[in-house]
Amino acid sequence: MARLRFLAHAAAAATVVAGLLTVVLTGTASACSCIPGDTEPQRYARAAHVFTGIVLSEKVEPNKPDTPYDDQYRYTIRVAKEYKGDVPRRVDVLTSTSGAMCGVRLTVNTKYLVFAHNGATAGEVGTHLCSGTRLASGGPPNTVPSPTVTTTPPTTPCATASP
Repeated sequence: MARLRFLAHAAAAATVVAGLLTVVLTGTASACSCIPGDTEPQRYARAAHVFTGIVLSEKVEPNKPDTPYDDQYRYTIRVAKEYKGDVPRRVDVLTSTSGAMCGVRLTVNTKYLVFAHNGATAGEVGTHLCSGTRLASGGPPNTVPSPTVTTTPPTTPCATASP
């Protein structure tokens, strides 16, 4: 009987220690969160630059201190067509390596429609998951907002009291 009591106490202590270690060693969780119901015309309106181009190379830049996240991808893209803004024929597109920080992973030798922010004066722009960057095979950017449907509730005659 004493042995069972000892095992029960040991199991309880191990559970408490495991719980405390979980609390102490687990960092805060973060996840990318985009605007629900965001449309491509809205993303187009917010973007400083929209263009298609082929990814020529991918490079990881670790621990860049002047960004709010540590590592980022630098994609060199040969621009095929500009839809908005002015970018050089070869532009570097920067994005976080972390999906939780809304980083986008592009594939070398693939053509994308890039929705970018930041100035292109230094030959680089930024993009992220919520920007709208997608494969160019989906066609040119949709810039026309979808018609908003407004509905008015049906009117019914007011009930009036008759004397």
